[in-house]
Amino acid sequence: MKTKSKKKRKVRKIIKWVIILLIIVGIIVVVTKVKSSKNKVTIPTVVTTKAYRGDLQEQISATGFVRGEENVVIYAPASGNVLNVMPKVGDEVQEGDLLLSYDLEALDESLYQAKLQNERTQISYEVTLNGNAEGKGKVSEADTNLPVLKQQIADHEKYLENLQTELANYQTKQSDDAILLNHQLTKQRAELMEALTTLDPGTEEYEKTQKQLNSVNAQLEQLALNQSLSQKPAEYAKELQEKIKQEQETLADLRTYQAEMERQKTTGEATVMDSYQKRQLEIDMELTKLNYDKLLKGREEAEKGITAPYHGVITSVSAAPGNGIAEGTPVFTLERLDKLKVDSTATKYMLDRLNVGQRAEIEIMGDVHEGRVSHISRFAQTTNLSVVVVGFEVEILGSLEDIYLETDVKMTIDTNHAENALLLPAEAVNANMDGDFVYVLQGDVISVRPVTCGITSEGLVEILSGITEEDEIVSDYDGEIEEGVVVERR
Repeated sequence: MKTKSKKKRKVRKIIKWVIILLIIVGIIVVVTKVKSSKNKVTIPTVVTTKAYRGDLQEQISATGFVRGEENVVIYAPASGNVLNVMPKVGDEVQEGDLLLSYDLEALDESLYQAKLQNERTQISYEVTLNGNAEGKGKVSEADTNLPVLKQQIADHEKYLENLQTELANYQTKQSDDAILLNHQLTKQRAELMEALTTLDPGTEEYEKTQKQLNSVNAQLEQLALNQSLSQKPAEYAKELQEKIKQEQETLADLRTYQAEMERQKTTGEATVMDSYQKRQLEIDMELTKLNYDKLLKGREEAEKGITAPYHGVITSVSAAPGNGIAEGTPVFTLERLDKLKVDSTATKYMLDRLNVGQRAEIEIMGDVHEGRVSHISRFAQTTNLSVVVVGFEVEILGSLEDIYLETDVKMTIDTNHAENALLLPAEAVNANMDGDFVYVLQGDVISVRPVTCGITSEGLVEILSGITEEDEIVSDYDGEIEEGVVVERR
C-alpha cells in the first residue's frame, strides 16, 4: 500500500512540472509573436480607376400629392329653394352634368310678385309725373291770373268807391237844395200874403199877387210831395246805384276767382316735385325694375340649374334638398380631372437645381407617368420640423385614367445635364475643409489633387478641373493614406 502511494505522488509531481513548463513555453511564444508584430511595417493596398467621358443627367427626388390642376368653387347663380342635389363628395362628374336643380314653382311666385311690384311702381311714377305736370300747370295758371286779378280787384274797388262817393254827394246836394227852396218859397209866400192885405180885392194888382201866391203854394206842395217821395231815387241816383250793384257783384266774382286761384296754387304746389323728390321716385322705380330683372335673370339661370363646368371630382357640397340658397353662395368645390398635378415641396438645397419645364418621372400606385415642372412658388414656408421649404407643382402628362386625387406619389426630376463630361465614381472623390480632392497614384506613391466638381448622379461625379483621363485615381484602399505614402495595388 505504501509503495503505490509513493508512486502516485511521484506521477503527480511530474504532471505538475510538465504543465508549468507548457505555460512558460506558451508565454514565450506569445511574447515573441507580439514583438514580431511590432517590428513588422504594413503597406496600404489600393484600388484605382480612371476618369472617362460621358453624359450625366442629375436628378432630385421628391414626394407629393395628386391634385387637380384647377380647383374651382361653384357659386349659386340665383336665390331660391333647392329641389335636388345630384353628386356627393368624391363623385366624378363630366362637363355639363347637372349638379343641382331649383324649385321653380317658388321662384315663379316670387317673380310674379316682383313683376306686379315693378308695374305698380311704374304706374305710380307715371301718375306722379302727370300730377306733377298738372300741378305745374295749375301753379302757372294761378301765377299768371293772380296778379291780373289783384289789379282788376283794385281797379274795381277804386271805381266802386268813386261811384259810392258820387252817389253820396248827389244825395247830399239834392237834400240841401230842397231845404233852400223850401225856405225861399215860404218867405215869398209870407211876403205875398202880406202884400194881399194891403191890396184891394178885385184889383189887377191884387189878382196878380194872388196868382203869384197860388204859384208859390203849389211849389211848396210839390216840394212837400217830393220830400215824401225821397225814398224813390231820382233817375241819376238810380243809375248810380245800379252801377254800384254791378261793381259789387263783379268784385265778389273777382274775389271768388282770386280765392279759387290761390287754392289752386296751394294744391298745385303740393303736387309739384322738386328735383330731389323726382330723383327719389326715379331711384325707387329703377330699384324695383332692377329687382325684377334680377329675379327674371335668376329664374332663367335657375331653370338651367347648376352644371359642371368641366370633368372633375366633387370635393365639397354645401347645399341640401329643401334648403334655401342665396345667389353667390358657394355650393360645390370641383377639382379638374382633365388636368392633374403633383403638389410638392423643395428644400433650399434643391431650389438651385429646380426650374420650370424640367422633366419628371412620377410613380403613382406602381405606374410611372411622365411629368413636367410647371410652377415654383416664390413664397417660402416653415414646416413643423422648422425646415424651410418652397412649394412647387409638377404637371402630369399623358393618360390620366385611374389616377385618384390626394394619392401620395414619388418623383424623380431631371435637373442639370452634362454632355461629354469627365466622370468619376462618387467614392473616388473626397472632401475636407479646403474642398474636394482625389488621391492620385503616381508610380506607387500617393499624391493629393484638388478637384472642382460639377453635377452628381447615379453614383457618378462630374469633374470640371483638377485631373485628366490619364490620371490613375484611388477609388478604394485599406489602411491609412496621405500625401507621399507608398502603397500597393490590390
